[in-house]
Amino acid sequence: MVSQETEQWLQGLPLGEPIDIGGESVCLLVDDDGAELVLVLLREPSQVQIAEAMRSGFQCALEFDGGLAIAEDSGALLLNRWLAQAESWVDAAEALEDLLNQASLCRAAMKPSPARPAQESNRAELRMRAALNGGTS
Repeated sequence: MVSQETEQWLQGLPLGEPIDIGGESVCLLVDDDGAELVLVLLREPSQVQIAEAMRSGFQCALEFDGGLAIAEDSGALLLNRWLAQAESWVDAAEALEDLLNQASLCRAAMKPSPARPAQESNRAELRMRAALNGGTS
């Protein structure tokens, strides 16, 4: 249930046009039997970013119902969700919150893991450990 103030704000949002909500570009595309809620996850994703998104996407989809897509026109990586019977932003309010949360989790999962120490550093560490252990590793 959304507050009256939030409902009024949602009613003023345009349909079918990208808008900025909390730094995210989202759009509600209304059709005859529902609406598609779309969030731009990455505007120009690399193949590595797409692969990382796919790895985390299945886990996120189980929790949030949003799926991944590539925009045909721009190649942007999207999160989207079909909302049966939705006709307005008010109808999409709960799904919008879920999609924003899903985007945060996807971005966190797509961040590269910290680089492993260089092999040279590992060798130096092994030599130091061997010296400290009296020549045995």
